[in-house]
Amino acid sequence: MIKPLTALFAAHHRWSVASRTLAGTLGAYGVTALGTVALSLVLAALGMARAEAVTAATLASYAVFAIIAMAVFHASSPARAWGWLIGAAVPLALLTWLLTATR
Repeated sequence: MIKPLTALFAAHHRWSVASRTLAGTLGAYGVTALGTVALSLVLAALGMARAEAVTAATLASYAVFAIIAMAVFHASSPARAWGWLIGAAVPLALLTWLLTATR
């Protein structure tokens, strides 16, 4: 009776690690890319030269990616980590869409 429960907990742990790994890599990459685009558009809209805006946003993206990846593994559950990623991606996507629609 104890053995099936141990196997169930082991499977749950494997899926949890796999989900966090995907969130920490692909999810963090997606949110970072959206943030980089949004930041470069905002900086360009504020008067910075487009090339400098892209360079500044790209430099900032390295720190943002690291922070997001660490936050994903710090989350109490994979569902909460994915919720944070989606919660960050939606406003960034909306901001990017609004800034590109005005051009």
